[in-house]
Amino acid sequence: MRFFSLLACMVLVAGCSSGVVYKEAPSQAFKPQKVVQLRGNVSPVDLYFTAVTLFAKDKTRVIVLGDMGIKLLDFQVTPKGKAEIYYKMPRIPDYFAQAFTRMAKSELLTEPARRVVYKDAQTRLVFEAERGDDAHD
Repeated sequence: MRFFSLLACMVLVAGCSSGVVYKEAPSQAFKPQKVVQLRGNVSPVDLYFTAVTLFAKDKTRVIVLGDMGIKLLDFQVTPKGKAEIYYKMPRIPDYFAQAFTRMAKSELLTEPARRVVYKDAQTRLVFEAERGDDAHD
């Protein structure tokens, strides 16, 4: 019994040490007419991603999937600069998740252009993406 109590305490401490605040994701249906899909990569780490964005009047929800369809990030940003992270894949570093939220605050609060290029000043990561509906042209 002591072992399980100690294990539970260790898991709690390990979960609290990441510095990223997680909240329960709101249940909402993604209507196709309000969703924009972006496909791109992050340099110099060569991470290919698909970002599914849902625009509402006061917030933007972003779900980032890896090139194999694995969910990497799920977060929401507001025009006031607030970001709520609902899910972060454990192997994704915190600085990377924060860089994605800064990119979303800068480029995804309104419907994005056909091509998005964002250079994060803090991490020097470069996000390049194209709209999914235009990527087939």
